[in-house]
Amino acid sequence: MLLLRALARVAGVLLMLILALAGLALVLYCLDGFIRLGSARPDRLLHLPAVRDHVGRFLHQITAPGPAAALALLCGAGAILLGIVLLIGVLAPRRQRLILLERDGSEGTLAARRRPMRDMARALAGSAQGATTVARPRLHAGGRLRPSRLTVTATHSRTHDSQQVERAIGERLQPLTEPFGVRARVHVRSGEPGSRVQ
Repeated sequence: MLLLRALARVAGVLLMLILALAGLALVLYCLDGFIRLGSARPDRLLHLPAVRDHVGRFLHQITAPGPAAALALLCGAGAILLGIVLLIGVLAPRRQRLILLERDGSEGTLAARRRPMRDMARALAGSAQGATTVARPRLHAGGRLRPSRLTVTATHSRTHDSQQVERAIGERLQPLTEPFGVRARVHVRSGEPGSRVQ
């Protein structure tokens, strides 16, 4: 679905560029009534009379049975399929990746979005004893078969032991991770010289 959305956005950008160029060409064509553009007129720059002749011959070949008609039929079918794919990419509802807390068929679902969960995890990890800086946590929403995963990367001062800091961060994260059933993974490394000291 993500690929379809990206394809729909690229197609939208290309269509906007084509419309902008067509509008510019129309403005220049209309401007030719006041100022003679000569060979700089859009239809002369694009050699539209020659293009019209080529398109006319191609359309004549399409109407007659043969390989050109079969190629046109395949191209038409491909264009229809591409249009359907783009419509699916534009109109399909975006699925939100939520972290489930509780699901009840009669009362509904209680869940949290990933961004606030990451912000809370970062704040909790930053308050752990010995943690100097905490990178933006990565939170992967799980499915029915696998639990959600939270990865926290932090640095500690040289006066603290990395295992102690790792345990302290894990304890700080427990009130957030346990109710949601999130599996926490903490990576702690030593801070570089000049980094913040807690």
